[in-house]
Amino acid sequence: MSKRFPILLISLLIIASVVLGACKAAEPTPAPPEEGKPAEPVTEEVTLRVWTHQNDAFNEGYANLAEAYMAEHPNVTITFETFDYDTYIQTLQTALPAGTEADILQMFGSWVCSYVEGDNLAAVPSDVLSMDKARDTVFSAQLAGYICDDTLYGIPQEFNIEYGAVLVNTRLAQEVGIEDIEEGWANWDEFIADAQKLVEKQDDVMIRAGYHFTASDAIPATFYSLILQYGGQYLTDEGFRVNTPEGKQALEFMISLVDAGVVDPVLFNDEENWVGDAYFEELTAIGLVGPWVIPEYAADYPDIVDVTRYIQLPSFSDEPVFVASSGWGLTVSARSQVKETAWDFISYAVLNPENATQWNIASGTLPALKANAAGAGAEKLMAEFPYFEPFLAILEYGQHEGHFPDRDLVWYEITYSRILNALQGNMSVEETLETLEREVNESY
Repeated sequence: MSKRFPILLISLLIIASVVLGACKAAEPTPAPPEEGKPAEPVTEEVTLRVWTHQNDAFNEGYANLAEAYMAEHPNVTITFETFDYDTYIQTLQTALPAGTEADILQMFGSWVCSYVEGDNLAAVPSDVLSMDKARDTVFSAQLAGYICDDTLYGIPQEFNIEYGAVLVNTRLAQEVGIEDIEEGWANWDEFIADAQKLVEKQDDVMIRAGYHFTASDAIPATFYSLILQYGGQYLTDEGFRVNTPEGKQALEFMISLVDAGVVDPVLFNDEENWVGDAYFEELTAIGLVGPWVIPEYAADYPDIVDVTRYIQLPSFSDEPVFVASSGWGLTVSARSQVKETAWDFISYAVLNPENATQWNIASGTLPALKANAAGAGAEKLMAEFPYFEPFLAILEYGQHEGHFPDRDLVWYEITYSRILNALQGNMSVEETLETLEREVNESY
């Protein structure tokens, strides 16, 4: 082999290294950032689609938070699509199996686990909110609806409450000589006496109820809350049980209110004189309905709102325990391609106490965060909504109403209809309880 080959190879390598070095030196170098100004990070453009139900107050709150979030995250665009309530339910039922849903889905707590069963919703990452932290942060009655098989699948924003305090028209109370109604009632006898004074009849027909509790949310909320206050439980290891001594006490007490003449359940129910309409049209002086109703009616009935106070109901137990459904909150689609950003926005909107308070104020809702039921958050809420005060005092006593395969079926088609029938005198206590227990258990 010729000895000239290694020398020639070395020479070629030296020449190549010089040429490559010259080429590299010729490449432009990035300009250093201006002094005191950090280099702009390279971020990917992200679009978040959000679905909500059609509620102007709720959606105004979302829009404000989204605008603030996008200002802090210029690479993120958040778009909203809203649907009326019935259409939204239908849209979720069709879109989720088809995989055409938005990234963030507003959910009512009682819906969550049914959609988890189809692997439609993403679990909350532990670095966003661990289960232990969630229990410390969110009221248990609200959190429970978002927990399925010991896994958290969303975060509630509001405390949905339909029992514990009632709307009271203080002007009507003064007109019938009740001067101290805002001081509340020490017991149910005092309450019934005031409600009876507020009844108005014409030709023996009730034209104004004293206490309207015969609506489709109020009847189940009253019945199940009374069972708890009498020391019972309707969800047991043996299943759903209301044909019990406590169930009998609860239903008999509700019938006693009708017998006392504070309401006519034939004239006041969901089909005739629904409680919200009846209250703001002054067809009832006291009404059992959650505080969400005031923002809904405030624009059309400002004079009624001015004389309205929420006053806490008496309790049969030392602590005013009551049942509550998990309210509206936010979840993330399991098929979203931008889950990290979706959870970041939810954390920003829901877990930041100041932002959460801002949304509760915009939407006129009670807080799901424990921190906002006291301190600065509570003060801001009560400054906007003085009638929140009696609710804020009892939120800790709320018990989740429980998981049902179809909560609305249990609440409205079974409990409401069967108990209303009993209140109207069409079915005995025993038959009502037997029918109610059987039909709910058959729904599983």
